[in-house]
Amino acid sequence: MKLLKNKKFRIILIVAVFVIVAILSINRFSGVNIIRNIVTIPVSWIQKGIYNIDQYFTEKRFTRKQYQELLEENKQLRAENEHLREENAAMSFLEDKNRLLRQALALKDIFEGYDIIGSNIMGSDPGNFVYRYKIDIGTRDRVKPDMPVVAANNALYGRVYSATYTTSVIVPIIDENAGISGWISKENGGHVNIKGDIRYKERGLCLIENVSDNVELVVGDVVETSGLGGIYPKGILVGVITEIFYDEITNERFGVLQPYVDFNSISTVFVMMEKTE
Repeated sequence: MKLLKNKKFRIILIVAVFVIVAILSINRFSGVNIIRNIVTIPVSWIQKGIYNIDQYFTEKRFTRKQYQELLEENKQLRAENEHLREENAAMSFLEDKNRLLRQALALKDIFEGYDIIGSNIMGSDPGNFVYRYKIDIGTRDRVKPDMPVVAANNALYGRVYSATYTTSVIVPIIDENAGISGWISKENGGHVNIKGDIRYKERGLCLIENVSDNVELVVGDVVETSGLGGIYPKGILVGVITEIFYDEITNERFGVLQPYVDFNSISTVFVMMEKTE
């Protein structure tokens, strides 16, 4: 026991043990090697587990970072997309304005005595079984009641019924309150009266009535405004005759007119303002 307390002896003993272990570990079948394996295998499992845990959290951190980057990229893309939408809307607005201007200029070439102002149809105006449409120009644009309203193809749409400062109400030619003096557009055509009729307006059609005996009506004839009546100038296209029939009681001839305007699809119209000296 005294030897164990001797410092030099302890050092010599420790060195001797290490030497013996080193010699014995050379033989892989030795007991020491077996003991070493018993110790090192669990340690390697622990090391491997620690490594896997570290990799897991490293990947998680990397995934969270990627996720944050994707969120930021998505935010930027949404902002760019919104900006592009605004630019496209502005471009579309300018294109619509340019289209209206070109169409208005074409109409001014036909009707030199009129100023032509384009407008958008905002929707129908509520009423009791009447067809009225609201447009986005009014008295500030010099719009007044009874001004003619036409489509881009020089087709008659109707007339201004009333106007506020910023909007106007239009009576289309298929309305029962609409009446037009028409002309059969052919040699020796003749005058006819065109009006809206409750029997036909749901189909977007008009009625031709008060046809003189000397006026020949033929299916396919084109009808335009005659210039009489004080509202519509001569030469605005109204429509095509699609049917002719007789009233056996009054012995009168009538015609059904298909307007050139499609009232269900048209979105822009033009108000004709007669120039004043």
